[in-house]
Amino acid sequence: MIGDPVRGPLVARVFKLHASGWLSLKALTQKAFEIGLRHSRGDRRMTKSEIHRMLKNPIYTGDFLWLGKRRKGSHQPLITSALFDRVQEVLGGSPRKRYARRQHAFMGLLTCARCGCSMTAEKKKGLSELLGDVIAPIQITEEIAESIATALRTTEQDAECRRVEALSQAEQRRRVDVSKLDRGYEDFLEGRISEAFWTRKSQEWEAELQTVDRERARLQQSSTVAGVKAAKILELAKQAENLYKSQVPAKQRRLLELVLSNCTFDRGSLCPTYAKPFDLLVRGNKTGNWRRGWDSSHEVFQHLRNLAAIRQFLPIQRLASSMR
Repeated sequence: MIGDPVRGPLVARVFKLHASGWLSLKALTQKAFEIGLRHSRGDRRMTKSEIHRMLKNPIYTGDFLWLGKRRKGSHQPLITSALFDRVQEVLGGSPRKRYARRQHAFMGLLTCARCGCSMTAEKKKGLSELLGDVIAPIQITEEIAESIATALRTTEQDAECRRVEALSQAEQRRRVDVSKLDRGYEDFLEGRISEAFWTRKSQEWEAELQTVDRERARLQQSSTVAGVKAAKILELAKQAENLYKSQVPAKQRRLLELVLSNCTFDRGSLCPTYAKPFDLLVRGNKTGNWRRGWDSSHEVFQHLRNLAAIRQFLPIQRLASSMR
């Protein structure tokens, strides 16, 4: 998880959310599922006890526990020690009364650039407008969206041809492996090979067959899903700024959570970190280079593969369709 480019930022975000002190462990567990965090061994919801153990584990600060003592590790930390200590204070303290009477729309969305803790300045006037400034850089014109879509369609067609060819080769390898097993078993029954030889070779062939079957399962998944997501995201990007301004704060937050992987606040200024592939839109608007980074659509859109992110995105898309 430490080196996972998808799950790592989600873990860090859960730490920041709990550091605010406004979420119970039960509410945090639900929130972790909504933002896309899943168990490291299988795509399933993490339990409350698993979230609690994760929050108590210093490994995310670059340290680790050995024989009851905390020691310095050599891996890259996900969070700061200050954020980890703040989370321990929240875990060890008493919960606030009903976790505040008002649940502000932008609660926990910003983090302090200095200490890494989640900020709770939602009552500040103009915060919605300030956060809206991070949406504007992802907006693109109709012409740019069509240019990107055309490039992605070409890439997707090439990828689909390679997938079909690779699947055909995997099918051929499977037929060869099955044939080896069948012939070897017949030779064993006829006494042409020893039992020891048959046992050893059959294990090798079965292991190879399992490898081929895993590869076939992966290749049988069409790459067209990435293209569908691409079309939706480009449609959103064409009118992102207007959509944001026209929404109530709760829906504004959903859009911000989709677009941003992190956003820090320091001395009145925001420093957003954009989630993929929205970072490519921002970079394209700055540099004018709209091809760089879009050459591999399946890599770009794998960061939006969890269903929670897609569910947040679709309601906004339906609204976008109704506003045309």
